[in-house]
Amino acid sequence: MLEVELKFQIPEGRRTALMKALDPKKSAQLQLQAKYYDTKDKKLAQAHAAIRQRLEGDKWVQTFKASRSHLARFEHNHDLGVLQQSPDLDLNVYADVPEAKELLKAALGEDFKQLELIFETDIARTLRVLPYGESEIEVSLDIGEIRAQGRRQAVHEVEFELKSGSVQDLLAFSFEWVKKYQLWLDVRSKAEFGNLLADDLTVSPAKSVKDLQLTKKDTADANVRALVAQQMQHLLPNIAAMSAGVASTEHIQQAHLALHQLHLTVLLFKDWSADISDKWAHQLAAFKGQFEQLKHLQHMQSTLEQLLQNPNTTASLAQDLLYATEKLNNLVRSTQNVHHFLELLTFSLGHAEPNSLFDLKTTAQQSLQQHYKQLADALNQATIEDLSSIDPLIGALQQLKFSFPLLTQIYDVKNLQKYAKALHDADIAAQEYLLLSLASQYLQDTELAASDWFALGWLTAKQEVYAERVLEATAQFLFSRKFLK
Repeated sequence: MLEVELKFQIPEGRRTALMKALDPKKSAQLQLQAKYYDTKDKKLAQAHAAIRQRLEGDKWVQTFKASRSHLARFEHNHDLGVLQQSPDLDLNVYADVPEAKELLKAALGEDFKQLELIFETDIARTLRVLPYGESEIEVSLDIGEIRAQGRRQAVHEVEFELKSGSVQDLLAFSFEWVKKYQLWLDVRSKAEFGNLLADDLTVSPAKSVKDLQLTKKDTADANVRALVAQQMQHLLPNIAAMSAGVASTEHIQQAHLALHQLHLTVLLFKDWSADISDKWAHQLAAFKGQFEQLKHLQHMQSTLEQLLQNPNTTASLAQDLLYATEKLNNLVRSTQNVHHFLELLTFSLGHAEPNSLFDLKTTAQQSLQQHYKQLADALNQATIEDLSSIDPLIGALQQLKFSFPLLTQIYDVKNLQKYAKALHDADIAAQEYLLLSLASQYLQDTELAASDWFALGWLTAKQEVYAERVLEATAQFLFSRKFLK
């Protein structure tokens, strides 16, 4: 069966209040002791799957799970009955369950005898089913620990599972609890935590971006929902690592990239679905802007530190960098942003309208032609004598750089690589120009000592060089777009 649930971490100061809200006297109390199995090289974990045996009260249940998304997963439970001792792992129970058998084979190949005990959990669960709208939501508060290789990790989290009704009700219900108890969304499973503990690690590798794909047979509406779903798969694991305070630089960079793509998707393809809210682009732009602020400050510190002679300027830059880091760390767990995530998840799982007005090929062609026109108009207005006129061109380049590989999937053109390379060259020049422009603006907004004017002059000269490159590369790209004529 397909299980639909959301998991959240609870700030320490809100845990007692949340427990009271569940009212233990009206809730079921379960002691859950589980054993999780995998291969030595974690083949199940790599396939986003897990097998466990769990003592639930006085009986053992064997469960196989495989993730479909951050909201839905396949789950098969097999009742092993009341036993005097822990049972042996039995994969024969999946012989007559085609989907489970197929998923296991994809993860393990033909050899099902390579599984071994990796870690154990001991959880006290407080469980209650609550009505909401036309739905029923199961709330499970889990408190306990994970054990592996002599190491222990505390667990204190709450899960909301849809027992009946609509996903929209589940998300609306979840957000009410998010607001009240400052919960933050965590897509990492107990299986992931256990595998990390077994390997003596604190965080999984950053989730990298995959090539985004359109499906020609589907409508534009269905495709834009699928794009958002793919981008949320990219974003949420990296955001979870940041929220937990264990993120690497790569997690932050990948979260920024995912937000950038999400922002452009809901901005550029907003006409593909009537369910895309106009506010999403503004919200995502503001959020990713904090990532960009941190990135630009870090870049300035690494490139300008040797040029800045005044210690006050250097100290001010370091202070701004510290503030930007703290602000971003707070924002990733903010109630407002968790709400945005839930709205985007709701949209990605919604039903697309089979409306001919949203035919993919026609809509994609119109979008691509519109983006080309915007780029051409911006190029015509840009001039090296007025560097501020370069900014709209930079924006148009960034938009087309994102949409080009997606929208050109509707064409059966074999030679798209040369067009993509020409666009890539223009985009690289634009990125360099943008970094220089922001650094220059930062210094202009700072009370510079005379010794720092050299740095500003150097930046301005470099800006002009890259502005010229942007203009030349953009003109070359527009000249090469013969396949659209």
